[in-house]
Amino acid sequence: MKFSILTIFPDLIYNYCQDSILGRAQSKELISVEAHNFRDFSINKHHTVDDKPFGGGAGMVLQVEPIYRCLENIGLVKNGKKIKESKTKIIIMDPDGKKFDQTMAKQFSKLDNLVIISGRYEGFDERVYKFVDDRVSVGDYVLAGGELPAMIITEAVARLLPGVLGNFESLKEETFENDIVEYPQYTRPENFMGLKVPKILLSGDHKKIGDWRKDQSR
Repeated sequence: MKFSILTIFPDLIYNYCQDSILGRAQSKELISVEAHNFRDFSINKHHTVDDKPFGGGAGMVLQVEPIYRCLENIGLVKNGKKIKESKTKIIIMDPDGKKFDQTMAKQFSKLDNLVIISGRYEGFDERVYKFVDDRVSVGDYVLAGGELPAMIITEAVARLLPGVLGNFESLKEETFENDIVEYPQYTRPENFMGLKVPKILLSGDHKKIGDWRKDQSR
C-alpha cells in the first residue's frame, strides 16, 4: 500500500517513518511512504504557497494552485478535475472533517493508495476541497499543521495490513476492536512496591484468565 502525503515539511514525514513499525514495513516493501512538497510546485519566484485571504482577516491561507499542481504531478488530477480511481482516496486534514477512528482505519487499509493533504497556517483556499474525497479530523484540538495527524492515520492504517505486525493475532485483542478496550496487562515483577499482579493471571487456568480478561475489557 502506498501513502502519499502532501506537505511543506517532508522531512517531518520521513524522519518519523524511518523507524519502528513503519520503517520495518517499508524495508519489507509492504508499504511505501512518499512525502510530496507542494512548495516545489509554486510558480512565484519566492516559492510561497500562502497568501492573504480575500476580504481580509487574520493569518494566511494556503493557495489552491501549488496543491493542485502537486496532485497533477502525481497523476491524481487533470484538466481541473480529480481522476477517479477505485483504490485511491484523497483526504485532507481538516478540523471540521469526519472524526478518524478504527473503523475508518480499516476502510482505508483496503486501498492501494491513500493520499493525505497536510495543511498549515489558517487553512486552505476553499477550492482545494474540490479535488479531495473526504475531510478528516483526528480530534477537537488545534495543532500547528497536518503532519502529525497524517502520521497518526498512516500508522493506524499500516499496522492493519498483513505482515506489518509481527503477530497478526494481536490485532484481534487490541483496543477498539469489537467495540471494546483492551484488558489490563502485567509482567514481571509479580510484586512492585506492594502493587501485585492479580492472582487469576498466575493461576495457569486459561479459561478463567480468558473470562477475567473479557470482563475487564467490558
